[in-house]
Amino acid sequence: MNETFIATASGKANPVLPLLSDDVLLNCMHCGLCLPTCPTYNLTNLERHSPRGRIQLTRAIFENQLDDAKEIQDVSEAINSCLGCLACVTACPAGVDYETIFESAKSRVQSLEKKTLASLVRDVAMKELFPNPARFKAAARVLNLLQRSPLSNNLPASLKRACDLAPEFSERFFDETYKPAPDGEPVLFLSGCIMNVAMPDIHFDTATVLKKVGATIRLPKTQTCCGALHAHNGYLDEAKQMAERNIGAFEELDAPIVLNSAGCGAMMKHYPKLFEEGSPLRRRAESVAKRVRDLSEFLVERKFSPTRKVKAKIAYQDACHLEHGQKIKAEPRTLLRSAFAEVVELNSPECCGSAGIYNLLRPDWSERFLALKIEAIRKSNADYVATANPGCLLQLRYGLREAGLKTKAIHLATALKMAT
Repeated sequence: MNETFIATASGKANPVLPLLSDDVLLNCMHCGLCLPTCPTYNLTNLERHSPRGRIQLTRAIFENQLDDAKEIQDVSEAINSCLGCLACVTACPAGVDYETIFESAKSRVQSLEKKTLASLVRDVAMKELFPNPARFKAAARVLNLLQRSPLSNNLPASLKRACDLAPEFSERFFDETYKPAPDGEPVLFLSGCIMNVAMPDIHFDTATVLKKVGATIRLPKTQTCCGALHAHNGYLDEAKQMAERNIGAFEELDAPIVLNSAGCGAMMKHYPKLFEEGSPLRRRAESVAKRVRDLSEFLVERKFSPTRKVKAKIAYQDACHLEHGQKIKAEPRTLLRSAFAEVVELNSPECCGSAGIYNLLRPDWSERFLALKIEAIRKSNADYVATANPGCLLQLRYGLREAGLKTKAIHLATALKMAT
């Protein structure tokens, strides 16, 4: 792997990840326009929990300014508290590439931290399960059996919340049961990891609404997890390996690549930045990324028209990596207005607190962000709340159950299928 270098105060060259350079780190003007949009800064009012504060801490990491374990621990806590929601990117007038900074910082922080039992378990999941579809499916089948066994009712308190947040793993997986239609415009589809084994119904709903615009799903056989969880949690090497595998898989057919997961779509559009400019992989990644379309993007482009209007009130929850990562905000609303009698805004711009596995790693803060979202849903008095990301969907379902609200959280594809 080729390296770029940041010069330390002592004049020594410090090798860093190939994506991070002085230009990227020094682009922040410290104007503070990101502060009101940052959930963690609004929670703490501490500079180290703001985007510009984390950028300065990242410089300290890469310039070897950390002298002892206590400093490393303090900086790690500040970096790890970031949701990665990218609201700061939308607010930034200077175009700071915070996502690259964040991913690079997480990778370096993880390499500096002491290993614990929790981090070792995470290592196994990230390095051995998610990159390997066969192993991931085997684990999903075991979890399905555990969820249906009496053991699931007698879990210790330390595991109960994690299980309450978890999806209900299916007995059938989408990529093993979906049969593509013989006709229609072929579109490539990422079946993914969690959605493939725990939310196949959403994938089938997606296939139904795509058929409505004359498209039929094709599944590249060698695809794997998109790598978003890895890139956002310090496993950049694994993220790059999975990106390279998916690039090869989605090169097999020159067709649109449609995704129904905001995080996965943002990650595949982000693939080029994982590789050095001018490299063959960068060029291949750019070619694939240009064909990636969120489901809402594709349906609006193809003029999706529902069969009927659902007589219900629905609210829409912006998934961070759709609104901020992909800059897609109008399309889901346009589709929902065509399909439902009443569409209302939540007036709740902050992240729901899911953020990949953030709700497992930082439950205290995640619950506080979720509480704001659930209160907004309560005030909306909506029958349904739709979102376009599996993590958001699981988080909202958990929050609604805990609050005892009757509003039902559904995926955008499911909402549109109700109108077909």
